[in-house]
Amino acid sequence: MIRKGEFTIYNGKEYRFIESDTVEAIELISNDKKDMDNGFTHYKDNIYTKIVQVNEVNELFSINPYAKYKGEIFSASEEGKTGKVLLDTSNTELAKKMGFEPTDKYMHSKYVEWDEVEIIEERKPYSVD
Repeated sequence: MIRKGEFTIYNGKEYRFIESDTVEAIELISNDKKDMDNGFTHYKDNIYTKIVQVNEVNELFSINPYAKYKGEIFSASEEGKTGKVLLDTSNTELAKKMGFEPTDKYMHSKYVEWDEVEIIEERKPYSVD
């Protein structure tokens, strides 16, 4: 699974979050029904949420995923329909060398199997302003 977005640690467990309309608060997002035992409420389907104050969490961070493919680093995402990894680059020469297909004027993409890449997560501190 490729993770991307904002995350935090709350009560020893990692959650995705979005900023809340409430000052100095965030909304935790879970796909684990068991979190309802910890004050989460059912949002829809298998999504559960809980609003907490920023001072209740350990840290806030943003994750940007990359993939190492044949010695090069590319932006990466998970393609839901095929289950493959989607690699992107705006470097035309590198794209040609690696067999990427143009997807628009400046972007080239390629689908690869999971065992062809090493997923790298870039973590950066995130702050709620």
